Amino acid sequence: MRRNRAINNYSILPAIIGSLAGGMVSTFSTAAQAEDIFGNSGIQFDVDTIVEFEFIESNGAFQSSFGVINLDTGEKTPLLVEVKPSDAAQDPNRPSDFIDDTDTSRQNDFRGTPGNAVPQPLAEFEFKAKTRYSFYLESTYKGKPAGILYSTDFQNLNRRQQTLFEGGMSGLSQGGTAIRWDDTGIVKTLEERDFDDFIVRLGGHLECPYQSQTPCKPCYKLKEGSSNPVVPAPSNPSRL
Repeated sequence: MRRNRAINNYSILPAIIGSLAGGMVSTFSTAAQAEDIFGNSGIQFDVDTIVEFEFIESNGAFQSSFGVINLDTGEKTPLLVEVKPSDAAQDPNRPSDFIDDTDTSRQNDFRGTPGNAVPQPLAEFEFKAKTRYSFYLESTYKGKPAGILYSTDFQNLNRRQQTLFEGGMSGLSQGGTAIRWDDTGIVKTLEERDFDDFIVRLGGHLECPYQSQTPCKPCYKLKEGSSNPVVPAPSNPSRL
């Protein structure tokens, strides 16, 4: 969908970064600290866990960067970065059709594809055990900051849901989980909530590359039995 509407109403929340370590993330219950959490309530794994990511497509006028934020420290790690808003230059003043453009190959809604708008479409990240995380989408419009949104609902303005998790935790080991972003951050009618603005696939197959490790460090890989040419996780974990 078009991502240039109502720019001033976009959820710009720069102050949230400075307050993360101060307890704003209390939505995570104490009882849940030792459990895997994966969805709009947050991201947390019981043991150190590696997840591989793949950029699928984007549809909209914003130029965005997808990554992981540590909710205990506020540290952001960009993983998948657009170098331009779309594969081909388009007029941002053209009216939007407000429909889901996923997998349609339509080029009239600022479509971005792997290897073009996102030159490096594969990445990985190591999530530390019992650490609270969220995914984020930080965008610019015509070179100017347009705001940041989070996969954890309570971090967004009015606790607004900006992502859909298709597949959930089980999908990480059973074919993959998709994260679909709706990035305008404004009150919209139902038909305008298309969640196709930035789409990422996570995992698909569970592997334990080094069985001698105790406990085994799980790795949710994009392809079974393969080592993808992904960007190494920031903490340089062991991998195939």
